[in-house]
Amino acid sequence: MTIEVSYPHIAGSRVPSRITAQNVWSLAERLRGQLTSRSHLPRLDLDRLVRQPVRMKVNGTHMTIHWDLGRKVHDARGREALGVTEADPALPNVVLVNLNPELIADRDYLKRSTIAHEFGHAIFDGPSMLAQAMKPVFAMVTTDEAHLETAKRGRSGMDWREFRANEFMGALLVPRALLQRELSRRAAAFGLGLRDVGGGLPGVRKVADPHRIEALLVDLAERFGVSTTFIEYRLHRYKLIQ
Repeated sequence: MTIEVSYPHIAGSRVPSRITAQNVWSLAERLRGQLTSRSHLPRLDLDRLVRQPVRMKVNGTHMTIHWDLGRKVHDARGREALGVTEADPALPNVVLVNLNPELIADRDYLKRSTIAHEFGHAIFDGPSMLAQAMKPVFAMVTTDEAHLETAKRGRSGMDWREFRANEFMGALLVPRALLQRELSRRAAAFGLGLRDVGGGLPGVRKVADPHRIEALLVDLAERFGVSTTFIEYRLHRYKLIQ
């Protein structure tokens, strides 16, 4: 099966045009529907995704993503990193994604987050990497866990490549509609009533019992296969908690 996605981009370089977080979320949710017939379940089966090469058609560009989750990964300075997405002119139409098992260790939530983040790089940055066919290897490196948080602004402004990869990761693992559904289902189990947190959206107010909120966050994190920090950030990002 070939997974197809499209988004606004510059035709020659294949570099993505400026894209909003909401557009990235929509793309991730549509792609999630192509990855599994059980997209209604909170926890996405990523082991199935990385078990074999993934054939994709991105904005008309055919490419194959090859996964390697068994070797050390280093950045340009030789320091160990969590993951890397790269292209090599010796391998036409192939995007390589590598994860460092030693840094991830037995933290399944970190493995899942890194896979989804690198998958985002492959989708948004892979086509432009492949367009540099005659140039040296080009890579996007995920240095550490902090790299998976909100993209930081540098001297030249926002790093849009990391912004896209992080927002894609968030929406692929924890889609807004699914999180809202599970929040509505599970809040009552912890004695937390939902209220309008703005815009007619049902959500949780953080003035509620913090112990119950923490228990709810743990429950939701386990259901989606991510960390409690990840869930809390998505709740804020989707404006489902005040």
